[in-house]
Amino acid sequence: MQNTPLTRREITVLRLVAKGMSAKLIAQNIHVTTRTVHYFFATIKNKMGVSTMEEVMFIAGRDDLLGEYLPDEEI
Repeated sequence: MQNTPLTRREITVLRLVAKGMSAKLIAQNIHVTTRTVHYFFATIKNKMGVSTMEEVMFIAGRDDLLGEYLPDEEI
């Protein structure tokens, strides 16, 4: 991972991606627009220094960032 840590919201987005949710479903779940979810994808990739969400998910799994998502977790 780059020097900039992921925010709690970005980690929440990663966990929802790992559950197989689409950008649209993630947006509905965390009450933002789909465009905002895509912005999160871009900032996460930038912070991790990769170009694809597949690489993001590999790193997130390797670095144990995909703990269980709780619907009431603070985001």
